[in-house]
Amino acid sequence: MRKITLRLLFTVLTVLGMTFSANAQFGGGDADITAYSFAEQTGPATITAPTFGNGTVNIEVAYGTDLNGLVATFELTSGATADVSGTAQTSGVTPNDFTEGVALTYTVTSEDGSTTQDWDVTVTIADASSDKDIIDFNLPNQLGDETISTFNQTVDVTVASGTDVSNLIADFILSDYATANISGTTQTSGSTANDFTNPVIYTVVAQDGSEQDWTVTVTVSTEDNTEANITAYSFAEQTGDATITDPQFGQNGKVEIEVAYGTSLAALVASFDLSYGASAAIGSTAQVSGSTANDFTSTVVYTITAEDGTTTQDWDVIVTVAQNDQNDILSYSFDEQTGAANIDAANHEVTIEVANGTDLSNLVATFTISGDAEAKIGTTTQVSGVTANDFTSDVIYTIIAQNGDSQDWTVKVNVATSVENFDQSNIRIYPNPANNYILIEDIDKINSIEIIDIFGKVVTCETNNKIDISTFKRGVYFIRISNENNTIIKKIIFE
Repeated sequence: MRKITLRLLFTVLTVLGMTFSANAQFGGGDADITAYSFAEQTGPATITAPTFGNGTVNIEVAYGTDLNGLVATFELTSGATADVSGTAQTSGVTPNDFTEGVALTYTVTSEDGSTTQDWDVTVTIADASSDKDIIDFNLPNQLGDETISTFNQTVDVTVASGTDVSNLIADFILSDYATANISGTTQTSGSTANDFTNPVIYTVVAQDGSEQDWTVTVTVSTEDNTEANITAYSFAEQTGDATITDPQFGQNGKVEIEVAYGTSLAALVASFDLSYGASAAIGSTAQVSGSTANDFTSTVVYTITAEDGTTTQDWDVIVTVAQNDQNDILSYSFDEQTGAANIDAANHEVTIEVANGTDLSNLVATFTISGDAEAKIGTTTQVSGVTANDFTSDVIYTIIAQNGDSQDWTVKVNVATSVENFDQSNIRIYPNPANNYILIEDIDKINSIEIIDIFGKVVTCETNNKIDISTFKRGVYFIRISNENNTIIKKIIFE
């Protein structure tokens, strides 16, 4: 019996010990920093969960960063809050003084307030870069790629025959944070002109102040250019840069580019750059950059002829149209409505009123949504003017854009309060559909007749019962007829 009791006691103590160890190991629990960053950082933060003490966050920022007033972006365990010495911290908002190498302690409190955990955030500043290389260098009329030697610190460039090298502007890329000068004159890529008749010495200065001289030598070719490349290609309607793939193994070169949703491909005008001295044609039609229109509904083949007049290369240009990312309800109506719907695009809500006595359990809505989008309620696809739904409570439409992005919209339907209506059996509005005029008969003591479009805008207000509609756009409208006491609304179509 004594042995059993001792075993039981040992088991209980073991379990308690395991529980204690688990709690110590995962002490942060629901009071953790799960992500931490600065705009100035040089790499991701290292986050170490607490074991027997504080959790830690170590992060490095770029050389020259002022640590006084840094704003951190961070994520915590769901529902948790953070403070530094009693000051509440808001991700992306609250600045702090992060003295280099000195931990700043965040106290994170769980959502239910039962757990707190301290986290030490330590920020260090990266060393100044000593890199001072020319990484890329290009000149107008350049033939082929430049040759860059990091061993000899030289750049060799060949330009086309006849190029005036006495006033050329270079496009170049240097090591991060480095600058360049020629005999003390600051060089700006794409801006500063220089005389390259003789070799030019660029002095590249690293972030840490160290320097390296680079010799740039430009050679003018004595032969006509044999390159037949498309080097740049764009449309005003494009969504991003073109992807240009050079020809290989006898295949055509390729240009792939996307244009905005809704763009017609039938007559697009491309802007393009070619190899120096080259010309372009599609079939027998010469192509002028920024001027010649073409039909890009299928692949278009450009033939590029080099400056030498004999070397040619075909290039396939493939244009695609971006999918629509819009998922909005643009218009919404019921036959039974008393006025135009209120569409709140900011909050994605539609509010609409229907006539007193309307049965909300089986209403059919007519609506328009963003181009090529799809509407669903739950898993049921909605067809404008066809699908019936129960609107006795709010209905959630999910509008799915062509590209798959979705947005929920709430439709709220209200029923008008009871009023003494016109005797609608005596009202005649004709013709319907109409295209030149409408007539309204058998209405006594009319105060006003208003025609309202589907967006709720009053397009005309009349007192006569014959209304000229010949200048109105085609579509669905509502006629609101009022006398001293009451109002009725009728739907009409203008063709």
